[in-house]
Amino acid sequence: MWYEKRSVNKESYITNLLGAVATTIATRIEQGIDKLGGHSLTHESALVAISQHPNESIDTLSKVLGLTHSGAVRLINTLEKEELVKRVRSKQDARAVVLSVTGKGDKRAKSVLQAREQATKQVLDGLSLEQIQALEPILEAALLGATNSQKDARRICRLCNEQVCRPQGCPVESAVTSLN
Repeated sequence: MWYEKRSVNKESYITNLLGAVATTIATRIEQGIDKLGGHSLTHESALVAISQHPNESIDTLSKVLGLTHSGAVRLINTLEKEELVKRVRSKQDARAVVLSVTGKGDKRAKSVLQAREQATKQVLDGLSLEQIQALEPILEAALLGATNSQKDARRICRLCNEQVCRPQGCPVESAVTSLN
């Protein structure tokens, strides 16, 4: 491991810096969502996840969000009352119910993704183009290392704009493919 070759102080320093950056971005994302009049990050993550992966079950969503099944049902009930999500019969299995966003839900999901992008850009604004370009392979490698299963992948990407990442060759999807 990289940290075995460095002093404990350097390892702690780098780990602390990364944690501070992650916390800063997460806080700014939550603030951006709050400005939209949003609910919790879980509420908005559910909406984005459903918009990115329509026609999946509540059970799948509960695993993506790390919620109990009953917690996911309550969340879907709320999203339905807000007219952001609807339950529909599965085309593959008429006994099953799947989720999809409404027109209002799609707009909301896009606003959440835009807030996430703006929050992240705020952190990157202080970097030069060369620093940002140097960061790309580091972030890709970190995501590859963090993805150990399909469940990990869906959790990592629950608030991602997949239309931006997929054309570039999403490192999380690459990790899942290499696991199979």
